Amino acid sequence: MASRSEDSKAFEEVSSYLSKVQDLLSCEQDKARAEREQLERDFPTIQQFQKKRIKLNVGGQVFMTTLETLRKDPDSMLASMFSGRFEMTPDDDGAFFIDRDPTYFRFILNFLRTGKALLPESTLGKEELKLEAEFYNIRAFLKAKGSFLSQCSLLTVDQQASLAEWLDMGGRQEEGQLIYKATRDGFSGAAIHHCCDDKGETITVIKTTNGYLFGGYTDVPWKSEGNFQSSPKTFLFAFNNYTTGNTPLKMNVSDINTVFHGPSNFLWFGCGGAIGLTANNTLLNGTSNWYDGKSYKFPPGTTNNHWLVGEGTFEPTEIEVFSLHI
Repeated sequence: MASRSEDSKAFEEVSSYLSKVQDLLSCEQDKARAEREQLERDFPTIQQFQKKRIKLNVGGQVFMTTLETLRKDPDSMLASMFSGRFEMTPDDDGAFFIDRDPTYFRFILNFLRTGKALLPESTLGKEELKLEAEFYNIRAFLKAKGSFLSQCSLLTVDQQASLAEWLDMGGRQEEGQLIYKATRDGFSGAAIHHCCDDKGETITVIKTTNGYLFGGYTDVPWKSEGNFQSSPKTFLFAFNNYTTGNTPLKMNVSDINTVFHGPSNFLWFGCGGAIGLTANNTLLNGTSNWYDGKSYKFPPGTTNNHWLVGEGTFEPTEIEVFSLHI
């Protein structure tokens, strides 16, 4: 049986240990508090640093921009240069020198600022700009060369680049004109026909309440005649669908009846209703019934008629139609 003195000694040892643990926790709490307070003091400085103005001398021409802009594409050479991992020493005038032709650098810089790829008019200028984009390793710009729907709120520049490739635009930069926007012009048959009939080649982009994104291109002008029209150039596309997710898909025609023109059925692609917008004067509903062997080909690996949106109907949250001159 332990003596009272032994019990007392054990109690003192435990108390001493707990006291040391408490002191250690208190010290760690103080350190964490100090670090948090330091971060709060430094945060405005960090924000200011991100927006810090940077002076660049590109081949003798001076450009002013911000650190935030230069870091916009994290994989680019410019982002790497100003990442803080390398020692960068400016010239006496405060500019960082880049030994490169400045002619097209403004296109690069404006793309980093806005995300929109504007191109020179000449073929030679386009090729020289491509070389500059490759030098600076701005891959997004190279993809965005296909960005020709600057008014489009639904498609990314990469998705527009896919469309440009499917349209075989050959590097041309014809700007599509937004002629109908459902949330602006109205979800009604009257509004659609008023805005879109007899407007030449068009691209229709549809977004649904479930976030699916798809549409169609046709070189046949939309009308209100109540009959089918045919064109081997017409195709459907999907950038987000129920079955294959975000894989970009193009569906070519397989039948002569590629689009239907009617006063109450508008933007109806295919005799089987592959993608249809049924419109009256007050309401717009979507239909998706994909019949194999009708009008458009099934994408590889899909067989279900409702592969596009998971059911036979959909509700659009936005529809944008663009008139093209390709």
